[in-house]
Amino acid sequence: MARTLRHRGPDKDGFYEDKGLTIGYTRLSIIDLETGDQPMANEDESVWLVHNGELYNYKPLRARLKEAGHRFRTQCDTEVYVHAYEEWGLDFLTRLDGMFALGLWDRPKRRLVLSRDPLGVKPVYYRVDAGGIVFASELKAFLSDPGAQLSLDPQALIDYMTFQNIYGSKSFIRGIHRLPPGHSLVADESGTRLVRFWELDGYTASVKSSEAAAEAYAGSLAESVSDQLMSDVPLGSHLSGGMDSSSVVLAASAHIEGLPVFTAFFDDPALDEMPYAQEVADAVGARMNEVKIDPHRIPSEFARMTWHLDEPKAGPGMIPAWFVAEVASRHVRVVLTGHGGDEMFGGYPAYLFPYYMGYLTGPRDGWGPKRGATSLGERLNQEGLKRTVGLPVYSAFRTDLGAFGHDSTFSARQVRLLVAQRHLGTARGHDPRTYLNEVRATCPSRAPLDRLMFLDAKTYLPSLLENEDRISMAFSLEARVPILGQRMVRLSTEIAPALRLRGGTLKFVPRMAMASRLPRDVISHRKVGFSVPLVRWLREDMSGLVDSAMSRGAVEAVGIFNPEPVDVLRTREVRSAKDAERVWTILRVQEWARQFLVQRGPT
Repeated sequence: MARTLRHRGPDKDGFYEDKGLTIGYTRLSIIDLETGDQPMANEDESVWLVHNGELYNYKPLRARLKEAGHRFRTQCDTEVYVHAYEEWGLDFLTRLDGMFALGLWDRPKRRLVLSRDPLGVKPVYYRVDAGGIVFASELKAFLSDPGAQLSLDPQALIDYMTFQNIYGSKSFIRGIHRLPPGHSLVADESGTRLVRFWELDGYTASVKSSEAAAEAYAGSLAESVSDQLMSDVPLGSHLSGGMDSSSVVLAASAHIEGLPVFTAFFDDPALDEMPYAQEVADAVGARMNEVKIDPHRIPSEFARMTWHLDEPKAGPGMIPAWFVAEVASRHVRVVLTGHGGDEMFGGYPAYLFPYYMGYLTGPRDGWGPKRGATSLGERLNQEGLKRTVGLPVYSAFRTDLGAFGHDSTFSARQVRLLVAQRHLGTARGHDPRTYLNEVRATCPSRAPLDRLMFLDAKTYLPSLLENEDRISMAFSLEARVPILGQRMVRLSTEIAPALRLRGGTLKFVPRMAMASRLPRDVISHRKVGFSVPLVRWLREDMSGLVDSAMSRGAVEAVGIFNPEPVDVLRTREVRSAKDAERVWTILRVQEWARQFLVQRGPT
């Protein structure tokens, strides 16, 4: 298993064995390069730990633990975990500000604890059966057991085909689970149990002034970025040219002169944010490193992308992310990213519908184009008529988009036509919307915008973070997310819903906070993100890959889909974004199943 995960830690490995237990680790050295090896123990070696990630508040925690009498042997953040567990038991998890996945062994109590950070930046998979518990950072590690019976989880397949995501604790392989964010799996002689130690709450709407919100945002971001700059190896940042990554680069550049930044661009002016990224880099004195996406490389890289991504839950945005990580890994070992800004501070156009619904059904504080960061005319120019007006109207009629913020890729009827009956039979009646409704209902706030953003933070954001983790780690690169620091997340729920999208302006508070700090074009231009010209790529550069992976022979060999409807998709000309999305979905499942179920290894 450790050899399979060597890309996550190419520097060193380590193992610890006790009666009935073996834990292993592969290290990517970031802090305390000399003495930070794992597994790591406390003073009397009664507690052992393996850990992936970074603990950003380890210095104050370390000071407090030293005052309580604990003795430290290293300068590494990892050692704080074992002493914190000694001092506070399982409650130590509530004191952490960081991204982490950990496995902790309490030898006297014969207790194993697996934990994952609150928002799911770092992954943990596990399997519990009569033979015990097996856990790892990635799904592919479980393929190293030649005796393991691996089969598709059809409910995960239905989730992905419906919304390009996987929900709950299931994975694409039956019986292997992902630990939910903010949870621990505790196993001892009495059995196993899931324990939640964190929840997204605090919806107080205590910040109602735009000036106070903007000041709090700028201050919290600056502190979060400063905390996450800790590194004993070269550090840089992704820079897409959007609001979030630009704000992170601005804050980081206050501490690092000539900060290395990394971006990608296309031969498509409508999707090219390179001019905005360059403008930010020039303004803050960052060193730009760009990569032009060559679509001719995609078919040859697709198998490797699939292997490293673990599961087919990524949209085509994985392609530019892959090539950006590749170029970044040549220069640095740590990158800051802008992930989380859309989910925490209202950046998706789909949020306009619940925002307007909140106006109709609740307090109208913050309403009116003149009170927004821009006029209605400017918003139409930035976002276009379709997003500003058409999308909210469309959401009212498209149930999935209005309720869950995401439109379905395939309908339930189309899924039944595409998926082989032997898989559908064991997932009869499964509908991911049931789970999404259950999650949304747990939101402490009744405001429509809060509820949809809460749902995204609990279901969509973890998927994006898992994809970022797999892609960066494929190149032995650590990715950090300052916008998801503890202060930032707390602030996001304290800002009144009417203020987050005041006047229908997406990400109103970050725009206001950065208005005098970032170039105007960066503040006002339309959100692009990692959109790609997928229609053209599938019709041209990726057409051979599609024909090969979705041919009748390939479909029959994998055995997940019915060949006839897949053949219709394969041979029909890709004309629209929806056509492309559907072909992409089938293509991803086919290649994943070939590697993980049929071949049980990479190409």
